[in-house]
Amino acid sequence: MENEELVNQKIREAKVITIWGHTLPDGDCYGSQIGLREMLRLNYPEKEVYAIGSGMPVLEERLAKMDVVSDEVIASSLAILVDVSCLRRVEDQRVQKAKDWIKFDHHIFNNGEYFPYPGIVDPERVSAAELIVEWGIRQGYRLNRLAAEAFYLGIATDSGNFMFHGVCSKTFATASKLFEYEVSPYSLLSPILTLSVESIRFRAFLIDKARTVGNVCYVYLSCEDYKSRDISFAEASSMVNILAAYKSPIYCLFTEDEKGYIRGEIRSEHNYAVQPVAKAFGGGGHLFAAGLTLKVGEGPMVEDVVAALNKIQKL
Repeated sequence: MENEELVNQKIREAKVITIWGHTLPDGDCYGSQIGLREMLRLNYPEKEVYAIGSGMPVLEERLAKMDVVSDEVIASSLAILVDVSCLRRVEDQRVQKAKDWIKFDHHIFNNGEYFPYPGIVDPERVSAAELIVEWGIRQGYRLNRLAAEAFYLGIATDSGNFMFHGVCSKTFATASKLFEYEVSPYSLLSPILTLSVESIRFRAFLIDKARTVGNVCYVYLSCEDYKSRDISFAEASSMVNILAAYKSPIYCLFTEDEKGYIRGEIRSEHNYAVQPVAKAFGGGGHLFAAGLTLKVGEGPMVEDVVAALNKIQKL
C-alpha cells in the first residue's frame, strides 16, 4: 500500500490537479477522467481540478465537457494519468509541463516504458474506472450522480457491457454501488450505441473485407475506405469487435490515418495471449486485448504482425 499512500499524499497536497488520458479516448478513459474530476471537486472544493483532452464529444451534452486550460495552469499542477501507462502515451503532450505526476491504470506495463512516479495499477481489473471507484471508497470519498455515471460509463464500455475477460464479482459489486446515485444506463449509453445509417453500412463493408489467415481474422483499412463512406478515423479504427463474428481465435483491425501511421487493434479468445506480440511491435495493452502502431512503408508491416500472431501457442 506504499504507492497508495504516496498517491493520497500528493493529491492532498496539490492545489491544482489536471487529469489526462490516452489518444483516441474511449469510454473508460473519458469516464475515468470525468468521474475522477467530479469526485475530487466534491471532496476537495478548495482545489482546482481539470480534465484535459478531447474526451468523447458525442457524450458531452449528456455527461460533461472537458476543460480548456493554459500552459501556466498545467505547469502548476499535479498531473494524474488515467487509463494510460506512461507520459508518452498521453493524448495531450502538454502533460510533460506538469509539476508532478501520478497515475491510475489497468494496463500491463511494458519494458521500455518509463513512469518513475507513484501509481495505483492493477492489470487484472477490467477498467480503470473500476479501480478508481474502489480507491475512492477506501478513502471515504463522496460521489454525486455525475461522477457515478461517468465511472459507470467506464466500467460498462471497457467490460463490453460486462462480457469481456476480467469481469468478476468485484466488477459487479463496484458497479452496483454506483446505482446508489441514480445512474441511468440506457440514457447514458444510448448515444454511443445508436448507429447512423453510414455506420451500419460501414460495418457490413468491414465484415465483407475481412481476411482469415490461420488463426487470425483481420482487416486493413485505407484512408479512402472510411473517408469515402463518411466515417471518421476514430470511429473506423475502433470497430475491431465487429470481427468477433468470424469466430477466429484472434481478430484484428489495422486502420491507416492521414499521416501514414497504422493503428492496430488486436483481440482474442481467452486462451490466446496477444499482448506479448503487440509489445514486440512497440505496442501494449491487456493480455487478450492490445494495440500497436505501424508506419506505412517503414519497418514491420501488417503481414508481419499477422504472422507473429499465428505463432501464439494456445494457453
